[in-house]
Amino acid sequence: MANSEIFDRTKDSNELVFPGTRLAVTEEFIAGPGTYSTDDYIYSSVAGLVIIDLGKHEITVMPKAKMSPIPKNNAIILGKVVNVSRQVITVSVFSIENKEIYPTYTMVIHISSVSREYLETIDEAICLGDVIRAKIIDSKTIPLQGSLISSQLGVIQSNCSICGAKLNKIGRNKLKCSSCSNIESRKTAIDFGSGHLGYKL
Repeated sequence: MANSEIFDRTKDSNELVFPGTRLAVTEEFIAGPGTYSTDDYIYSSVAGLVIIDLGKHEITVMPKAKMSPIPKNNAIILGKVVNVSRQVITVSVFSIENKEIYPTYTMVIHISSVSREYLETIDEAICLGDVIRAKIIDSKTIPLQGSLISSQLGVIQSNCSICGAKLNKIGRNKLKCSSCSNIESRKTAIDFGSGHLGYKL
């Protein structure tokens, strides 16, 4: 099986997943609605519940959200980082004020709105694929403008950039891979890794 040592289980039925979550390998399942396949893996394209049809060997994701609330300034969002440059990250927003949304909004966060500490490049604090909690600071623009400057805001889930395994917090903004022991830096939320995604400032 291709790269089976990297991904050793399939997501469970009725498990809540987010856009970009790795679900299964293409040798075991067919990508159904709400998913897409690339590089031998199947990923979720929406936020929703995993549905597994063992008879058809098909995996799908059923969107939970029915309509998207109108973004407002200071609203708290959850999103997945889908692009990282030296100065800006782009985020696919899948939750606003603890309500899952579909279709998603897009948010950008400038390096000056990531941390109170000096950053030479944004990838010192945020990486591609990170799940973050952020605040909307300008809801009138397209894309939305966001900020991570608060102890409650920042990365809340992250995977190792080397092997893809889960990262665990070992210190202030320091994370360690549960598999290969690689150490990485992130601008983390105070409750990183707690499993509690929703939060109101």
